[in-house]
Amino acid sequence: MESRARFSNAQPHDPEDDTSSSHEMLRLRNPSANHDNKSASWTVEASNSPTLREKWSPFPYRTTLIILLLPLALTPVITLSVAAEVASQSYIRGRDCYPNGLWKFSSTATWEIMDSSYFFTPNLSFGAMSFTQVKVIDVAWDLLVGRGGQLALAWVNWRVFNEWMVWHAEQHGTSWKMYAAVAFETTSLGTLGVLVKEFLSYGKGSWKRFFRWLGLVCMFFSTLYVLSFPTLMAAATGYIAKSEPYVGDYDGNLITFGKVDAVQYVVNDAGRVGYDRPLVVGARDLELGLAVRKYMVALAPENISQTLLFPTLRDTYRSRKFSVNTTSRWLFDGKSIELPSPSLNITISPISIRSDQKNDRIVPGSDSLFVINGRQGELYEPAWMLEHGSCKPGEEYQWGFSYIFLFMVSIFNFVWACIMVGMWYDTRRGSRMYRGGRRPGLLRSIVEYAAAIREEIGENVDGMEEEELRERLRKSQGSLGVPIRELRVRRVDTGDGEEDMRKRGWTRSLTRGSTF
Repeated sequence: MESRARFSNAQPHDPEDDTSSSHEMLRLRNPSANHDNKSASWTVEASNSPTLREKWSPFPYRTTLIILLLPLALTPVITLSVAAEVASQSYIRGRDCYPNGLWKFSSTATWEIMDSSYFFTPNLSFGAMSFTQVKVIDVAWDLLVGRGGQLALAWVNWRVFNEWMVWHAEQHGTSWKMYAAVAFETTSLGTLGVLVKEFLSYGKGSWKRFFRWLGLVCMFFSTLYVLSFPTLMAAATGYIAKSEPYVGDYDGNLITFGKVDAVQYVVNDAGRVGYDRPLVVGARDLELGLAVRKYMVALAPENISQTLLFPTLRDTYRSRKFSVNTTSRWLFDGKSIELPSPSLNITISPISIRSDQKNDRIVPGSDSLFVINGRQGELYEPAWMLEHGSCKPGEEYQWGFSYIFLFMVSIFNFVWACIMVGMWYDTRRGSRMYRGGRRPGLLRSIVEYAAAIREEIGENVDGMEEEELRERLRKSQGSLGVPIRELRVRRVDTGDGEEDMRKRGWTRSLTRGSTF
């Protein structure tokens, strides 16, 4: 059967003669299509409502994003500055072992987050993970944030530098190599060398020349920052072994610091109440501590000061003795023991772990004591604890950031954002091509660059090899520029060829700018 086309309220649509509105749509409706394609139904519908893209096209989204780049880049700097002291006090200070592996009571340990000992140390670390887990996180960070961030920064570099390069070509002759480096190899080590050579090139001193040099310096440091971004982000993070505090006892054994307690009271004649050795009351032994305080208050309440009852509220670091010449009753652990005169001989020891404005520390040289292994344990002086205390890495790891390095990278990022916005604004303000709506892109740059080379070398350029092309451009008397009455990059004459360069010597070769 012969195929038929049926049109509803419209003639067949010819793309070559289309004069209808841009909102008209040609839609194929074929509800009964089969393998033989025997019938088809066509309808043309007119739609006067704009599309979503057309609605938003007048909005200056690109300008808005560029302007927002500065506050977005400044936010991490402000956040880290405000959070520095809070993180020091509430996060690091509360640890028994600081991120640099030092015991908190060590004389060289510090909780100050900006201390130089934490330059590379991830002092904002978290978690309790295996080595495999922290390594996976570290590799993922390097790939996603390090390399991914570099790609984003490199794309911004390319867009801004290419537009600025056209503005540069409107004012100055631009060398073949500089244009190629910025347009096609924007973020590379070779481009850094080109920018250095261009910076060394001199000319007649003027404000225009000064701003050219300033632009080249900004491009150099921006490119260097983007190239080093993955390394900087990798250095700002890391993983450390989760450490635990230990102290050595008299026998040379390492005891976890959780088994060490500060001494509040020592009942020296504890044999009278059924103990083999002096009874030691630690700060964490609340039940025994309450029994001792009740015992002292019951005997001589008028002589018991707050310092004796609660050694943590002391105003002195000297030990005090308590003993009264009278009978007494000892009540503890369900036992009641009548004691003849005198009362128990109790030493009231100041708590030697104290808190001040600078540190939580063990106070050496005081009369305070420590105990290991509870009520019948050995007594230790602060000097021993300081000398034999340390932190040992465990089997778990933490991953996190070096605050100093993260703060430094945030500042670098803000400076880079300022450079990008500044160069974009300079181009937007001064460039004729930018104001005329011309935006350089990859293909546009290829077309104009190839046309300029063909104009410089001639039609036989198609048969030349890479080295021959470089040699011809090296001897070239032309450069790239934007003529006043044109809106495209093309070849312009400089009058500075190989003969002129040879006459001026090697210094001119060094300062004539980049060349192939």
